Amino acid sequence: MAFKVIDVRYFAAIIVVLLYLSFCYLCWFRYRQRNNSLLTIAESHINQSSFVLIAYASQTGTAERIALQSARQLQNADIAVQLLPLNKLTPEILQNCQQALFVVSTYGEGEPPDNGGSFLRRYAASAFANNPANNLDLTALKIGVLALGDSSYQHFCGFGHNLEHLLHHHGAQSLFDLIEVDKCDESALRHWQYYLGQLTGETTFEEWTQPEYQQWLLNQRVCLNPDSSAAPVFHLRLIPASEAISQSAWQAGDIAEIGPCNSPAYIDAFLEDLALTENVAIASDALNMHALLQRRQLPDEQSARAELRGLSPEQLLAALPELPHREYSIASLPADGSLDLLVRQMRGPNGQLGIGSGWLTEYAKVGNDIALSIRSNPSFHTPVDDVPLILIGNGTGLAGLRAHMHARIQQQRSDNWLLFGERTAAYDFFFAEEIRQWQHQGLLRALDLAFSRDQKDRRYVQHLLLEKRTDISGWVDQGAAIYVCGSLQGMAKGVDDALSEILGREQLELLADAGRYCRDVY
Repeated sequence: MAFKVIDVRYFAAIIVVLLYLSFCYLCWFRYRQRNNSLLTIAESHINQSSFVLIAYASQTGTAERIALQSARQLQNADIAVQLLPLNKLTPEILQNCQQALFVVSTYGEGEPPDNGGSFLRRYAASAFANNPANNLDLTALKIGVLALGDSSYQHFCGFGHNLEHLLHHHGAQSLFDLIEVDKCDESALRHWQYYLGQLTGETTFEEWTQPEYQQWLLNQRVCLNPDSSAAPVFHLRLIPASEAISQSAWQAGDIAEIGPCNSPAYIDAFLEDLALTENVAIASDALNMHALLQRRQLPDEQSARAELRGLSPEQLLAALPELPHREYSIASLPADGSLDLLVRQMRGPNGQLGIGSGWLTEYAKVGNDIALSIRSNPSFHTPVDDVPLILIGNGTGLAGLRAHMHARIQQQRSDNWLLFGERTAAYDFFFAEEIRQWQHQGLLRALDLAFSRDQKDRRYVQHLLLEKRTDISGWVDQGAAIYVCGSLQGMAKGVDDALSEILGREQLELLADAGRYCRDVY
């Protein structure tokens, strides 16, 4: 009997050892797979004339995972990628690429991860000392930074901000503003994905997480520039479809994430091309295929469509990811009684309307449901303190500035200065009557306008800043905050360069750190 007990224990021990070895092998295999994947991406720029660098600094693996997801999204858009840990970056790599994305974590009170600290020490010292690295010239480099952190710590995303300042010191220019991620906030990561789509021009990517949409009703839509030479711009008013939706769910500076839909004609053509029309008609009582395809990515390429032919309606839906969201600055406050948007129609190279602007400005009818989620954007909220406010923007960027003006009026604060640019005063001065009324009522201490097509020489909002350099400096000396809203290309960089010339780059960085230089650019 004793022999049998020993035999069973011996056998059990062997089983445990085998299971442990199997587990170790599985871990090693997955590690090797991941490293092979990273190696493939890291080497994918070879024999390419240009590539996007993605560098990560990760303590627990989260930043590395997001960097890998970002690399795959770019690769799916046929963009060559080099993926490296931050400490592996060399001056040669940085100076030989034109675009770089940084995904970096902060732990503790602003501390860098282990695989990021030496990079900061190596190049931060060069910024203030006679160090060979001080010759690092990054003026040809455009950067984007995703900073992961925990807002319960005092120096939230501190390493990300320090890294961005360091790169700016060496001449790098921002592709877009630094994005802060609090405890892996999904809405901030969607915002990062949205910018990746803008970077590649491929806006039909598969989102890592879907927004939690609520149903709103399109209550009103008006074209504000029907006779303009520019693309049509529409003022939309949306109201909740249900009393369960709180109208106090946003404040000035927040963003509307819209779930766009395909046009009915495009869906019909897609179904006809796949020869699904008869199948859909037969299954119409059980499955409204047309309605379900509204929110799906429908491929244009015949090769991709060929793979879908012969699938059942259920299989087809499973094979098609949902359309990614579109982002728009909110142009109103809850007290206004509606959620307002300012949307310009966009067209692709083939002349077709963009998915987001086409849905909101043409395909959706007044009274239709609009899928909408509100993303809090605390870095662009109206100043809490009673300080002067300089509002700068162009085009549909007036949406975000309008919301801030409504908030300032609620706060009974009239130290406001609006600088706005568009094409023509006759056709493109959006909300002109409202703005003139603010000025007449003393709610705007200053109003300056630049209409680029109203004179022979092009004149933009950044030119206004240089013309008003003395007043800009005076307002900033009085504690003013500067808020910029509008197009990333052209306006945002032009304004940033003008403010740098007026105030100095160092002071502008200090204003940004203090929350007195804030941007919502797209």
